[in-house]
Amino acid sequence: MADANADIQPETRPELNLGNVLGDIKFGLLSLFNNPEFCAPIAVFLTIAESLLLKAVIHFVPYTEIDYSTYMQQIDQIEAGELDYAKISGDTGPIVYPGGHVYIYSWMKWFTNGMDNVHAGQQIFRYLYLATFVLTLVAYFQTNVRFKPYLLYFLCLSKRLHSIYVLRLFNDCFATFLMVATIVVLQQAAVLRRRKSALGAVLTFFSAHLFSSAVSVKMNALLYLPGYLVVVYMILGENLLHTLAVIGFGCAVQAGINWDFLAASETTRAHFLQNAFDFSRAFLYRWTVNWKFVPEPIFRSREFHTLLLLAHTAALTFFAVYKWSSKSVTGKPSTKFIRDALIFYKDTIGPENVILSPESGRYIFWVMATSNLIGVLFARSLHYQFLAWYMYSLPMLLQLGGLPWYAQTALVVVHEWCWNVYPSTAASSLGLVAVLATVVLSQLRCGFGKPKQE
Repeated sequence: MADANADIQPETRPELNLGNVLGDIKFGLLSLFNNPEFCAPIAVFLTIAESLLLKAVIHFVPYTEIDYSTYMQQIDQIEAGELDYAKISGDTGPIVYPGGHVYIYSWMKWFTNGMDNVHAGQQIFRYLYLATFVLTLVAYFQTNVRFKPYLLYFLCLSKRLHSIYVLRLFNDCFATFLMVATIVVLQQAAVLRRRKSALGAVLTFFSAHLFSSAVSVKMNALLYLPGYLVVVYMILGENLLHTLAVIGFGCAVQAGINWDFLAASETTRAHFLQNAFDFSRAFLYRWTVNWKFVPEPIFRSREFHTLLLLAHTAALTFFAVYKWSSKSVTGKPSTKFIRDALIFYKDTIGPENVILSPESGRYIFWVMATSNLIGVLFARSLHYQFLAWYMYSLPMLLQLGGLPWYAQTALVVVHEWCWNVYPSTAASSLGLVAVLATVVLSQLRCGFGKPKQE
């Protein structure tokens, strides 16, 4: 025993000298960028920093009136009893958003007393930004991807995004909040499904409520629909009947939100559907952020719109068949996956499906975010406020695409430059499309079941 104790050496401490102190400082500084263990405290710090930054922006940067006064004018007309969308308009044009938008901006009108207290509206949008930011962090951590802190810094770097929220008060921000919430709820539903809890199905129906609410604010939320259907089908055990029930519930929610307009006269109902869900809406060339390198006659042509639609459909089909429902995801060949879907009345999910694994959070975020970004890439036009549609997902998609840190950084820098060029130019538009295409193509490298690591 004495000999054994003699072999135990006292713990040696590193010598306190300048070299060791500088080494510790270097380690700490580098860890702020490349040590995954630092992500949680940095996330808390960034939330506080964003709150303070937004306060400063509201205080020091003048509010820019673009659409908010029009929203207020339109709400005034609706509150006065006008329900016909063909007769509701404001300074910047007729109303073109569904009932969820009307409800939200009716509340905003009460908070801001119309245009008398826009500052109160800016504070609401500050809280909305922070709530979306926190939900994004939750979604990131629920992917179980061991990412590095610099990814979180990317979330905070967009000058344009901050102004969209607290200096512009666009409705895109509410739609994005609801969609990020949908992703978080789906991630939790998958966890409960794995634990064989009935609450998983309850949360899936709740996600349909959130998703439908987002669509009722702005139609761009429909870009998530292909990915959403795949995810819900997986969470519900690859049961087509249960999936149709969720879809039906979402449609009922949509009808309920818009009921005042749908239950009015036939003419009012027709005008509401034509204006609020107008898939053929024309966009002005001077405001496009993504297609300025295309000549205006081509931009306005039906052939160009058709080409974008075909490319969008082809990309979604490829991802749906070869990525989202591949054998590495479902645990079975595509032919069997399709045959099983025809057995619509019972669960056909196999034990190797990724939704039943700890990777479900990553899979759900990835499918939803890629579905949305593919739609953004092939959009007929992007306006400056549309950045809010996908900016929250961009850093994680860069990570899931397996790109090295320097490539991620370069893409973020170019992307930020593109959105800050005003008015947009051929170069900025081409750069934006190139960045979006690169991110989408990089998702072909995302696989299951081992996460991509740098």
